[in-house]
Amino acid sequence: MRISLRTVFFMLCGLLGGLYLLSVYGALGRTLTQQPNVHSPQKPNEHSPEQQRRQKAVRVAMQHAWHGYRTHAFGHDELQPLTQSGNIRWGNWSISLLDALDSLKLMELHTEYAEAKAHVRNIDFTRSPHGFTISVFEMTIRALGGLLGAYELDHDPLLLQKAEEVGRTLARAFDTPTGLPYSQLDVNNPKLSGAGMASLAEAGTMQLEFKQLAQISGKREFWDMAERVSDVLEAGSRTHTGLYPMYISVLTGQYAKWTEYTVGAMADSFYEYMLKQYIMHGDDKYRSRYIASVDAITSTLVGRTKGNLAFVGRLANDGRLVREMEHLACFYPGLLALGAQVLDRPQDLLLAEELTHTCFVAYNMTATGLGPEHVYFIEDGGLGISPSDSRYMLRPETVESLFVMYRITGDQKYQEWGWQIFESIEQYARVEHGYAALVNVLQTNMTSNLEDSMESFFLAETLKYLYLLFSPPTVLPLDEYVFTTEAHPFRIIK
Repeated sequence: MRISLRTVFFMLCGLLGGLYLLSVYGALGRTLTQQPNVHSPQKPNEHSPEQQRRQKAVRVAMQHAWHGYRTHAFGHDELQPLTQSGNIRWGNWSISLLDALDSLKLMELHTEYAEAKAHVRNIDFTRSPHGFTISVFEMTIRALGGLLGAYELDHDPLLLQKAEEVGRTLARAFDTPTGLPYSQLDVNNPKLSGAGMASLAEAGTMQLEFKQLAQISGKREFWDMAERVSDVLEAGSRTHTGLYPMYISVLTGQYAKWTEYTVGAMADSFYEYMLKQYIMHGDDKYRSRYIASVDAITSTLVGRTKGNLAFVGRLANDGRLVREMEHLACFYPGLLALGAQVLDRPQDLLLAEELTHTCFVAYNMTATGLGPEHVYFIEDGGLGISPSDSRYMLRPETVESLFVMYRITGDQKYQEWGWQIFESIEQYARVEHGYAALVNVLQTNMTSNLEDSMESFFLAETLKYLYLLFSPPTVLPLDEYVFTTEAHPFRIIK
């Protein structure tokens, strides 16, 4: 993977800022060393007036974000809130609109939802700008998943019709010798071409969406296509039981031998969909694969600092544990907690609480209260955590785990942590025309510290999980719904 000068700059800024944080840690006045309270699962508390107030505040935030998109980027893929413009970086499929549909419906923003749904009819999912290739992975989780999630809450036949249109377009990418999809697709060109390698996440994060499409449309071919991919991913030769290399050949079905092992970028949602396929469909092979993966990850990728912070690192191809954790990997404690409940694995809940605590510490230790893209865990004394990439991209993974942990344990500290994060988002990321990513979470001076970006997952995931964190447990309960990796709710059908 190529590393740009811009990325190197951010990483250097993060390291320098992290050293500064370690020197002033005691002056921050936050209780970072408090260890998680491990206890038996209990029912979440009822919907108190305070939680109702917080839920309404998140709803107002969604209205503000949507208003910026509607006013300056409606029909485009994403809002650029600083320049008050839109982009078509995902192929001009109105991705923010599709990704936000079920969030608008869930939050009872009826006018906004009706207008967005009306626009869906006008999107041509068989076309994209000339010469543009779409990401099959991103369009599966954002476009297909978004339409199916909205259909789950609405049951409007239009949404299913358009979901089938997306599914048929993306299915072309699976016409390969192995059945693994090409990672990119030129929808205007009937001749397939693409890179010979796909990441683990690109190949292994489409089963929920395509199987759901198969079930509600009655088109068995979508199910068979998804199942074939899972079989090929499992059949590839591997060195470590329960761990899967980051890249696989679309042409041969064999894994690359030079890659790392991670639950972060390029691999994360593959592990997520093992458990969720078992929950959705009851197939025991996914249960077995998930358990094997948890056991391997726990024994191989989990480390601790001298300050007793648990983290999930990466296994380098030389066998060395890289003591760095991505924000993306903060979905994992929520997954562990869900698996602990479904599979009766209490030891996984203990680790889930530890990792959730670490992910919150990554937010709580910064001047803005927002979490960096990457953190590094230092082997010397002290708490042992330092930002290595100081950007904040409005990501959802930490609040996702807070939501799941609260629903499963009933511990209100997760609501308090989530509210603290939401207040930081409001203070530092909210701008006049939406919300903007931060260049450096260590700086509270917002001059030149904002990026002109509001990705669709902020609407689909971050705000949805915050809204659900403060909602009654009867709203999309975890024993009735599975959330896709893009937070789109599918009702469990076994």
